[in-house]
Amino acid sequence: MPKLDAVIFYTHDVPAVVDYYTNKIGLKLEYTSGDKYASFLFDNGVKLGIKKATEEREVPGSQTFFLAVVDAKAEYELAKQKGLHILKELVEEEWALEFSVLDPDGNKVEYVQNK
Repeated sequence: MPKLDAVIFYTHDVPAVVDYYTNKIGLKLEYTSGDKYASFLFDNGVKLGIKKATEEREVPGSQTFFLAVVDAKAEYELAKQKGLHILKELVEEEWALEFSVLDPDGNKVEYVQNK
């Protein structure tokens, strides 16, 4: 079975998104190419690429990814302290405790503490 290697989000401002994902979300920056591209590396080897939108189909703000966390309540409080744009407040669902934030382009980052 194939393994996920990378996912690409599109942005209008690569440096702003790099700052957001490293300093607000806490992702590990793997590579950057000025204002054109950056990638972040997760512990499981999957990469999140951020590319400056240059083609018609590359629409910033319409992507979502999920971050599995050990303590969603603590992450939620940290997100509020950092002034992140909370899209969905912390809620307990049947499958998980979760909340979501929006990055500078409006992409959704969903924090999930699975049950």
